[in-house]
Amino acid sequence: MLVNNLPKQANLLLITSQDWGGAQLYVFELAKEMKQRDMPVIVCAGAAIRRSPHVPIVSSADAGRETNNAGRELGIKCREENIDFIELKYMARDIKPLANLLSLFELIGLFRRLKPRAVHLNSTMMGVVGSLAATVTGVPRRLYCIGGWVFNEDIPKWKKKFYIWAERISAAWKDVITLVHPGDESLAIKLKIKPQKKLVTIPNGIDVPDFESKLMSRERAREILKIDLEAKIVGTIANAYPPKNLLWYLDVCKQAHNADRRIFFVIMGDGPLFDELKQKRDTLGAQDFIMFTGRRMDAPMMYKAFDLFVLPSSKEGMPITLLEAMAAKTPIIATDVGAAKWMLAPCAGVIVQPGDKNALAQEILNLIHDKARKTNLAESAYKSVSQRFSWKETVNKTLELFE
Repeated sequence: MLVNNLPKQANLLLITSQDWGGAQLYVFELAKEMKQRDMPVIVCAGAAIRRSPHVPIVSSADAGRETNNAGRELGIKCREENIDFIELKYMARDIKPLANLLSLFELIGLFRRLKPRAVHLNSTMMGVVGSLAATVTGVPRRLYCIGGWVFNEDIPKWKKKFYIWAERISAAWKDVITLVHPGDESLAIKLKIKPQKKLVTIPNGIDVPDFESKLMSRERAREILKIDLEAKIVGTIANAYPPKNLLWYLDVCKQAHNADRRIFFVIMGDGPLFDELKQKRDTLGAQDFIMFTGRRMDAPMMYKAFDLFVLPSSKEGMPITLLEAMAAKTPIIATDVGAAKWMLAPCAGVIVQPGDKNALAQEILNLIHDKARKTNLAESAYKSVSQRFSWKETVNKTLELFE
């Protein structure tokens, strides 16, 4: 899309990657809401990432879509909704000095041409580079939404220190920093990450009735996945990035299955570590009880295929998948990372310590056949997500920041 054909003085929603995940869903839903409210909006995101050529992207609606669109799901979905979209050529997720510098110049040029009234920056690298570009070009309103501090990831100490320094320095280029749960706000205060105006916590939300209306039945979801109705299935929806901890989780799957061979595992997603994930599964001899579906854009419709949902991450912000599992009444086991414990308190799911394979495997074994406990957890989760995490409240509080 030619920049010259786009509206001037629009609100720009910017994110590092188009590769579909919780952050991209948030940006897409926010853009749809802004369009419905006649707020001029343009979504900008980095070019497609490289992914395994062996993993198809499929859904019940999109089967047969060409794989050269892999990693461009956000752009595709924006265009389907007639939302203006710009693909950024140089934006990188990680520390890559040349690409980071080129992306800075790319954004400076973009902002000078479009003269946006506000920029809403999502993800760490976009927050740093985008806020500097917005300051240089005099963008009136500079907003930053961080779904989870990157320095909480399992990365080298020097990298943690660099990211803390980068967040602290770039905070001065931002008017408002939005956090998704109180723990991240407390950490920002502790580390002296202070924007010009304010820190504010706005939790992620979900439109529960709308989400429910799109869910497949257990029978339909399992028919599509070719899973027997009587099988005991533990599901996970996550792309193979290091913080999702899927390589570690395969050991948990094997341990649980060895203890109870009626338990099977489904992992939906792909991503840069997928080939390594597949290789480890094969090394473990787990092909018969761990299914990889590849990327499915209809994955959010399939929670009822699972008897349990497991989030095994080593780092999170406020996972959209937990909101979805809660709304689908799928019992949850999650590691104590990011907002997970806060979201599931006091009795909406089971929490285990990250890195404890034995504890996670044992909780899977304890819960999978306990029908009464699963029902109680699912009902509590549904009630909690309906009362605490409304998408309407999330979007209203977010859009107030643009004023």
